[in-house]
Amino acid sequence: MADFINARRGRNALSAATHVALNLILAAASTALTLISGSWILGVILVLLSKWRVVAVRPRYWWLNIKSSLVDLIVGMSLVLLVYYAGAELNVGHIILTIIYALWLVAIKPRSSEMMTEIQSLFAVFFGTAAATFAVAKFDPLILVIASFVIGYGAIRHVLIQGEDRDFSLVTFVSGLLMAEISWVLYHWMIVYSLDAVNLVVPQLAIVQTLLAFVSFKGYKSVLRHDGKMRVADVVMPILFSVAVMVVMVLFFSKPIFNV
Repeated sequence: MADFINARRGRNALSAATHVALNLILAAASTALTLISGSWILGVILVLLSKWRVVAVRPRYWWLNIKSSLVDLIVGMSLVLLVYYAGAELNVGHIILTIIYALWLVAIKPRSSEMMTEIQSLFAVFFGTAAATFAVAKFDPLILVIASFVIGYGAIRHVLIQGEDRDFSLVTFVSGLLMAEISWVLYHWMIVYSLDAVNLVVPQLAIVQTLLAFVSFKGYKSVLRHDGKMRVADVVMPILFSVAVMVVMVLFFSKPIFNV
C-alpha cells in the first residue's frame, strides 16, 4: 500500500510539473512566434489551440465551454496583441508581458477562490481593454466597442457564475453593453501613459474600465448576499479608492501623449 501511495504521489508531482512546464512553454512560444513572424496571428492561433479541450466534446457543449473559457481567452489573446504592439525587436516590455502571461497560466488562472475569480476578471478587463484600445489605431472604433462588450460580458459572468445557481444572462448582457458604451464615450478622449523604462504604454481607458468593474463586482455581490439590498459598508472603500485614482488621473495625468 505504501509503495502504491508513493508511486501515486510521484505521478501526481510529475503531472503537475509537466503542466507547469507546458504553460511556461506556451507563454514563451506565443511571444516568440509573434516576434519572429512580425504578426499577432500566429501567437493568437497558438493561444486558441491551447484551448482544444473547449471543442473536444459534443457540439452542443461548445457554446457553454466558450463562455466558461472567455476570460482565459481574453487574457491570452490580449497579451499576444500587446506583445505585437510593443515593437518588432525584443525588449523589456516583451519580457514583462511574457512573465505576466506565465504567471497567469501557472499561478492565477488555476485558482478558484472568490478573490481570485475577481482578480482573473479584472485581468481580462485591463489587458483586454488595453489591447482593444491599441487595435483602434489601425482599425475602426467599432472594434473597441465590440471588444468591450465581449470583455464586460465575460468578466462579470466569470465572477457571478462562481457557486451561484442563478440566471445571470440579463446582468451579463447589460454589463457588456455598459462597458461598450463607456468605451465609445471615452474613445473621443483617448489618453495613454508611456512607461519608457520598460517600453510599454498603458491606456487610461483600461484603468477606468478596470476600476468600474471592480466597483461593480463588489456592489452586485453585496446585493446577492443581502437579499437584494446593497450594504454601504461593502462598497464604500472600493468606491473611494476608484474615485481617488480617477481624480488623480484627471488632475495630474491627463495630458495626452497621443490621441487615437
